[in-house]
Amino acid sequence: MEFRVIGLNIKSSNPPKVNESEARSLGVSKEFLENQFKDSLKKINRNLSLQIQDLLNIYGRYGWEHYYQGQIGNQITLYFRRDIKQNYPEIDIKLSPEEKAILQCLDKGQMP
Repeated sequence: MEFRVIGLNIKSSNPPKVNESEARSLGVSKEFLENQFKDSLKKINRNLSLQIQDLLNIYGRYGWEHYYQGQIGNQITLYFRRDIKQNYPEIDIKLSPEEKAILQCLDKGQMP
């Protein structure tokens, strides 16, 4: 068996906000960034249950089975496994920007 353990922080945090100085450093206005990425920001700020659902579905597409979850302090731990004897071909899954955002905080060794 091969395993992955993912920790998700469940402590509430404020949604990301576009900062005027950061926008200027990119050569655009704050309003432009907010308009351009409003749908992505809404999806990133969705409730925790939907984010976990998306994460489970992403790992499932890569052949991982979610088999257990636990909690350590403010962190939910999700445990995945898959049979190491089964040859998993190089999986080329096109992830949406929202799915990429969900995975961006993971360590390289935790990626699906």
